[in-house]
Order: sequence, then structure tokens, then C-alpha cells
Amino acid sequence: MFDKTALDAYVKRTYDPKRMENMLSGLREPCYGSLSSKTDGSGDNFSWLADNDDAYNGSPDFSEAQTGASSNTQTVGSKYLSGWNAWSAVAQLTSEIIGQTRNDDGAWARAYDVAFEKTLKGVEHINAVFFQGRGWGEIGQITSVSGATFVPKIASDITKYVVGMPLVFSSSLDGAVLRSATRLWVTAVIYTPGKEKVTLSGNLSTPGGVNDDYAFIAGARQNSATPSRIALTGLGAWFPNQNSAISANDSTLFTVDRSKNSRNYGTFIDATAGGSPVSGLIDGVTEAITVGGAKKLRCFCSKATFASIAKDLQNAVRYDNNGEGKSVGTKRLTIYSDGEAEGTLEISRVVNDTVIWGFDPSQIVKKSIGTMPHIDKEDGLTIARIYNSAGYESRLFQQAIFQFKNPAGGLRVQLV
Repeated sequence: MFDKTALDAYVKRTYDPKRMENMLSGLREPCYGSLSSKTDGSGDNFSWLADNDDAYNGSPDFSEAQTGASSNTQTVGSKYLSGWNAWSAVAQLTSEIIGQTRNDDGAWARAYDVAFEKTLKGVEHINAVFFQGRGWGEIGQITSVSGATFVPKIASDITKYVVGMPLVFSSSLDGAVLRSATRLWVTAVIYTPGKEKVTLSGNLSTPGGVNDDYAFIAGARQNSATPSRIALTGLGAWFPNQNSAISANDSTLFTVDRSKNSRNYGTFIDATAGGSPVSGLIDGVTEAITVGGAKKLRCFCSKATFASIAKDLQNAVRYDNNGEGKSVGTKRLTIYSDGEAEGTLEISRVVNDTVIWGFDPSQIVKKSIGTMPHIDKEDGLTIARIYNSAGYESRLFQQAIFQFKNPAGGLRVQLV
């Protein structure tokens, strides 16, 4: 029979940190899920060194070399300093559900598992979205605003939206206040290609939200014209689009002025001229490995980009030893270059159609204070009564950053 003591004991046994980590590995989106993790973080902030700089002072003339060494400041890597980004989520079990399962010894546990794992999937989804982003809690730009609906400006960003998300809007990613701090909830999402649409709990005209605005997760973007990054900072900031001017907030990232050495922006390949993305992918993999110092690249693109590449390659397919039932397409594309460079291309559901990302998973770490996320039980309780309604809840919490140990080894292939 259900009681709070039994549920608390069940949660402690079932959702211990080791099992939580194993559960998360089965939920992760492949791009985000490829990262290694370290859970030994502590302190007010975290600092690390990334060395993408060379030291030069040589000359056939010793005095010239000595003068060069003494006259120029030798840069020994870049020291990044970041605070921890907090995130909270809550799994709730209402008294109504508890009552309906009271006479079934295992039903309340199954009900809790459903509530907990759905909440956990939500945290993992937003972590994966933020891993694509620039640290402002952004989901993407909006267009076709009409009443309570809008369409993502980049249609393939639709996969980032989930029912229940609280959204706020601003005319600027990082240079204007919010239209309003009043949130609107996502109540419906149409994911069908060509029919993408997001429906909110109220008209956008009420809190404010117009075409070309940015949509943010409420609470993840400060209501300021000079906001600080309080959300996880991902690929979009570390590997910026160099086809346009790099913003001051991306040029100086976590106290490091990256403008003096473009390697700190990662490897950038402009593939906007059209044609197959394969050429840009080969160039990028070669550059990120031979110049950037990546050991082995894993690249990720949208499902549409992957399908386009697979179709481009189909002209080179041979059906030797393929029997009467032919297979088409490709499982995972492997890119080779000079015998040393090797990368793979996979689908990520939250990468949009404008870009291909590449990185060495060993060079990016999910650094966190405890498991990312974990049950907040600092008071010893894994569950607690919901303070304003009938039921119980478990609180998920994380304090984490994405630690980019070798920015030069990352890759951005810009397709659009």
C-alpha cells in the first residue's frame, strides 16, 4: 500500500546517482549524449586552460631570437572562467493518482516512474537544445506570428519546441530587454515538415512577441539589455558563424578575448555557395584534425541534411553481394582524408538544416556538481509534499557547464 515512507525508500533505492547516470545514457540525444561527463565540480565557478596558441621567437641570429622572446608577451593558452549554470525541474505525483493506485502495491511506483522519467527526459532535451545554443536560453527566432501561434524562422528548429515550455521574447539575442517577463506556455506543436507551427497559451500581442523576435525559456534569459549568460553555453557560442560579424559577447567568452587567434573560434567552413555538403564536410574534418588538434571527429546534422548527403552518395553505390533485396542510403557516413583525418556523420534531432557540427567528444566535457541532473535531497528528503496542492514531488537539480578543452578542434560547417 502507498505511503510517503515507502515512496521515499523506493526513490532512494531506484534513483541513486549511479542508476540515474545509466538511465540518462538511454535518454540522450546523440549529439549531446556523446559527451563525456565529470561530476566532481565544486566552488563558485570553474576555470580551465585551453591551449590553441603558438609561441614564436626564432631566428638564425641568436640576438634576434632573444630580442623576440623578451619583446613579445608569450601567450601560454587561454584561461576560461565560468560560473555554474543551474537548472531545476519537478516530478509530481498528485493525490488523485495516489488514490487511484492505493490498493495496488506496485501501481504507485509505476506511476512515479512515469512522472519521474518524463521529467528527466525534459531536462535532457533542454540540455541538448542548449548544447546547440549561445548561452542565452534561446530556442530560436520566430516568424508568421498570428494570434497565439508562430512558425520558427528556421523551420527545422521546430524539433526544439515541446509542449509545456514557458517562453518569453526579445527583439535581440543579447542586446535588448525582454518584451515582457510574462511567460506564455507552449500548448501544441506541429512537427510535420512544411506545416511547422507552435501554439501558445495566449496571444503573443499580450506579453509581446513579433516576427524576427527570439524565443527564450522563461528564467533562462535575464530581462536586461546587457544580460549575463545564466544558461548552458554550447556550440553556437564556442564555434560562431564567421560569415557575419562576431558579437562582442561571443568574441570575449568567459573572460577570454578570442579575437587575437581565430583558432579559438573553432574550425569554420563556409558551404553556403550550394552544392553537396560533402565537400565542406571533408574540408572541415581535415582542418579540425590536422590543424585543430582533434583526434577523431563526430559530426552531427539534421535529418534533412543527412538524407540529402545520402542521396548525393547514392550515385556511387554498388550493389555487389547485396542479393535481390537492395538496400539504399547509409547508416553512418565516415569521412577520410590524408590517412590521419577521420570523422563520422550522424543525425541529431535538435540540429537544424543550416549547419553541421563536429567535435572530438573527448575534448568537450559535461562538468557538473553531482550528476547532471540529480535528485535535490540536501535536506535528506527525496520527495516532499507539494506546497500549494495535494500531492508529492521530487525535485531535479543540476549545476553544470560545458567545458570546451580544445576549441580549435571543433567544427562548424555553415550550410545556409
